[in-house]
Amino acid sequence: MGKRTKSREIFSLKCSIALQVVIILALVAAATLASLPVSASVTAGTASIDSNIPIAAPLNPSFYLYQGQLIKSGIMPSTVDLSYLKGVHIFQADAVFPSKYDLRALGKVTPVRDQGSSGCCWAFSTYGSLESTILAAGGKAMDFSENNLKNTHGFDWGPNSGGNDMMSTAYLARWSGPVNESLDPYNPASTTSPSNLPVAMHVQNVYYIPAKASGSDVSSIKSAIMSYGAVDSTIYYSATYYKSSTRSYYVPSGVSYSANHGITIVGWDDNYSAANFTSRPPGNGAFIVKNSWGKGWGDGGYFYVSYYDKLIGTDNTVFTASATSNYNNIYQYDPLGWIGSYGYGSTTGTGWFKNKYTATSNQNLKAVGFYVPQVNSKYQVYVVNGNTNVTAAATSGTITTPGYYTIPLASQVYLTKGTSFTVIVKLTTPGYKYPISVEYPVSGYSSKATASAGQSYISSNGVAWTDTTGIKANMNVCLKAYTVNA
Repeated sequence: MGKRTKSREIFSLKCSIALQVVIILALVAAATLASLPVSASVTAGTASIDSNIPIAAPLNPSFYLYQGQLIKSGIMPSTVDLSYLKGVHIFQADAVFPSKYDLRALGKVTPVRDQGSSGCCWAFSTYGSLESTILAAGGKAMDFSENNLKNTHGFDWGPNSGGNDMMSTAYLARWSGPVNESLDPYNPASTTSPSNLPVAMHVQNVYYIPAKASGSDVSSIKSAIMSYGAVDSTIYYSATYYKSSTRSYYVPSGVSYSANHGITIVGWDDNYSAANFTSRPPGNGAFIVKNSWGKGWGDGGYFYVSYYDKLIGTDNTVFTASATSNYNNIYQYDPLGWIGSYGYGSTTGTGWFKNKYTATSNQNLKAVGFYVPQVNSKYQVYVVNGNTNVTAAATSGTITTPGYYTIPLASQVYLTKGTSFTVIVKLTTPGYKYPISVEYPVSGYSSKATASAGQSYISSNGVAWTDTTGIKANMNVCLKAYTVNA
C-alpha cells in the first residue's frame, strides 16, 4: 500500500457483494478441478486414505477473493493457504517473555525507509525483517534494494502492483537477491532494473510463523523476534483507525477487510494501554511496528498496533541470510517457488519427491533445499549419483517451524561434469495431507512457470514414481541442490 493511497478501502461499495461471491465461488471451483491430475479428476472426491493418486491441495480462497476485487493494494494473497497453522505454537511450553522488548533499543533494526507512491510495502517489510535478522545474528548493517525485488520478482503482477512473502521467498531462495541498494537505488516509479547484479548474501532459511488465534495468542511472534529478529507481517490500513496523538492503531475484529499493507514487527509492550486507541480493544498490549512511510510519519516511522488488531500477526515471515561463500552453485526448477501442494490422502502426511539434475562442472554437492508446510515435520534426504540406484549420501531430521529450509548433507557428494544426480526427499507432515510443494502456472500470478518431462517426480512410497508434468502441465517440485566447486 503506497503512502499516498493509504486511505483507500479494499472493497468498492459500487460492486455487488452477491455478484462477487458468485464469481469467486466459480473461480475456486474451476481452479480446484483444474488442479487435479488428469487421471484423478473424476475420482478425486472418493480417493481413499493412502491413495496412490496424487491429490492437489485447494488454493488459497483469499487469492481468488483478491482476484475478484476492483481495487488492488500493496498486499496480494499467496496461492498457498496456511490457515491450518492458525494458533499453532512454535515456542517452548516453559518460555518466559519480558513484558516489553524493543529491537530498536538493542541496535537490531535498520533505518526507516520510504516507499513513496509505489504499492511495494511488501518489499520493504521483507527487508525490514532480513536486515534485522542479520544484525541480530551479529552481522553488519545492510541496505538492500527494494527496487530490484519489486522489479524482478518474476510473477505476473507489475512492479508497483503489490506482492507477498511467498514472492519474496521465491526471489531470495533462487538467489536473485538480496542486491545492495547502491547497485539498484529505489525509485517508486521505476519498472526495470539492471540484470545480473551480484547478490550480497544467500537466503537459505525462511520461517513462516503460524498466525495468532486471538489477541492473547502472541507468544509465537514474540519467540520469533527474540530468536531471530524482526518479523514481516501485514495489516489492513485505513486512517480511520489510526490515532495520531498516541501513534496507535487498531482495527476491531468485526471489520470485514483483508490485509492491504506490509509492515515489520520489531517488538512489543504488554502494558501499552487499551485506552490509547481510537476504539478500545479487549485488553492492553501492542506490537511495536516499523512502517515504510518515512521518518516523518508516526513516531519516527514507527507506531503501536494492538495485539487485538484483526489482521496483524496473521501472516508472519522471518527472513534470514548467510554469506555467499557458503555455496557456489544452485540447481533448481522452481524460480517462482511454492505455488501449490500435493499429497496422497494420508493423515500422516507422507510424500516423496525428487529432482534429477546434470552437473555443469566438477562439483561437490553439499546441501538441498525445500519447503516444509507443517510444524514438527520429519524428513529423509537421499542423493543418487549417476544413473544407478545406489545412495551416495543420506541425512534425516525434524523441522519444528514451517518455512523454506536448506539441509546440509551428512557428507559431500562428488559430481562429475555432465553426469546426472538425483535428490530425493521423504517428508512427513503430521496432520497435514499435502507435504509436497510444487511450482506450476496459475493465471494472474505464476503464468511464467515452466517444466519439462524428466525433471521432477513424486511418489506415495518412494518406489513407484510419477513425472509431475504428467500430472499437471509445467509443474515442477520445489527442491533445490547447492554445490561448491571442486
